[in-house]
Order: sequence, then C-alpha cells, then structure tokens
Amino acid sequence: MTYLYKHRHSAGKILQNKNIHHAGWLSSAICIALLAAFALTAGCAGSYGRFVSSPALQKQYNTSSLPDAYDYYYSGRSDLPYAVVGINNKYQFSSRLWFKIDTMDQVYKKISDLSDLHVDATRMRTADILDHKGNKIGVWFSYYYYTPVRINPETGTVKIFNPYDPNEDDRVWSTH
Repeated sequence: MTYLYKHRHSAGKILQNKNIHHAGWLSSAICIALLAAFALTAGCAGSYGRFVSSPALQKQYNTSSLPDAYDYYYSGRSDLPYAVVGINNKYQFSSRLWFKIDTMDQVYKKISDLSDLHVDATRMRTADILDHKGNKIGVWFSYYYYTPVRINPETGTVKIFNPYDPNEDDRVWSTH
C-alpha cells in the first residue's frame, strides 16, 4: 500500500510518497487463528478422561469385592480379552467393539483370562477412570497401560477405544 505522509527533515517539511507494508491485518489474523485453536483445544480437553492407577481396585478384585454398581464390558476375544471396564451405570457406554458381561462371576472370569500377550505387558493394570473434572466414572483392568477415553458431558456418554493395536504385532515380529 502506498501512503502519503509527512516527513520532517532538517531542511523543513517535505511531503513524500512512501511504500509502507502494513502487516497489522496479518498479525491480527494470526492472533485470531491462534486464539481459536486454543479455544478449540481447551474445549476438547474437557471431553477426555484419564486413568489413575488404583491398588485398592486390585485388592477388590483379589477379594472378589468389585463394585456391582457398574456395568462391565470386555474387548477382544471372549476367551482372551484385551481389557475389562466397569462403567458407572449413570453413564451411557458406547459399546462399539465392547461386549457386555452379564454376571459378576463372568466379570471375574474375564479379568482372570486377560491377555498378557501385549509387548509391554509386565502386570495387570487396575485403574480408576476419571472424567476431566476428576470424578470417577469407572474402572479399568488390562495389561494394556492406556487407551483413549472420551466423555460427552452433555449426553453422559462414555466411549473407550479398544486398546489393541494391530500394528504392535508387526513391532514384535520385527524385533525377533
């Protein structure tokens, strides 16, 4: 853009044409884009849950005293599941790739049958599943350390992804 501006010189006032590249609109656009990205990220962060290791949960499993106020599900094969979750029954569980376990006897059986074939498996992980505010919404049993948990606070829907990654099989075979 070309602007006409006054330039004070020691010999007096001189009127000059000068090309000035005004980048103010560009920096404003970048700031707005960064703020929008931050707001979007902050909004999404609230919809993810997390696992917190729970030795007390391991003791409850060992003494057959798991809470029965949960609906329990497993993922994987029926005779060699990858994970078992218990979801507080006030939440709706998106059970795609998860299968409901009907009785507490079956819950204990599924947990005892968990696959320990995961490449990084050393021991079964027992964890509380917490929402973004730290409220306990369920429990986790698996030799897999983690999988994403999404929570829709408006609908009360919980979605837990299958922890099995088929690409890890390639990683195991390529290292031997």
